[in-house]
Amino acid sequence: MKINIRKKIVCFMMAAAMAVFTMTACGDQTDTPSSAPLTTHKFGLEDLTANDVKLGMTPDEVKEKLGEPDKQERLTEGQFIYGSNLTMQYGKMFLSFYDIKEGDNITLSSISADSPDVIFAGGLHVGSTKEEVLAAFTQEENAPDLILADQKYGTFIYGDMTNDDFIEKKPTGTIECAYIQDLDAETDNYYMIIYNYYNPLQWSDDGSSFTGDFYHLVFYMDTESDKVKTVLLEHLAAV
Repeated sequence: MKINIRKKIVCFMMAAAMAVFTMTACGDQTDTPSSAPLTTHKFGLEDLTANDVKLGMTPDEVKEKLGEPDKQERLTEGQFIYGSNLTMQYGKMFLSFYDIKEGDNITLSSISADSPDVIFAGGLHVGSTKEEVLAAFTQEENAPDLILADQKYGTFIYGDMTNDDFIEKKPTGTIECAYIQDLDAETDNYYMIIYNYYNPLQWSDDGSSFTGDFYHLVFYMDTESDKVKTVLLEHLAAV
């Protein structure tokens, strides 16, 4: 599977928008937090959890942990960018399963929540402050403002990997970066704190595309309170 950089960003923004949209139909049930807070570190594979579930689980494995979902919906191939899609709702936690490997069984690839009862990496949850989010993960002081794709992409917390870097440097090792993305006033008064982790990438012969999995942990922050309002944890891959 291979993907170009522009398509990768489109995939991420579509998934993020879908997560925010689905959170408008939440139930009343809550989940008991069970994930222990982690020490300060950079976002990585150990952080792909929320409560008792982890990205990569099958629907049956999730049901063994959480029981039957409150709601369940399946999209058929052709209705979703990763083919088959299954969404389960447990209270105010939404779990989406994608056919991420094109032909393998669907696995848990997205966790989103707007409830403080769902605990993500670092012990963070809806209601955590900006200071708590930044303190949970390693950051660099005096992070510069950088430009990405002719738009102000945000202030980098650590790492400075941009689209141009992917094309020019063609990295093959693990990549970590994080940034704060300020959004305009028409986006419901929020900004995002985004943590990225990339597995080693395999590039095509012409260097225009790559094969590899990548992960995002996105905190949607309220501009007035500087507190988390929604959270999205997601596994993406080439399509």
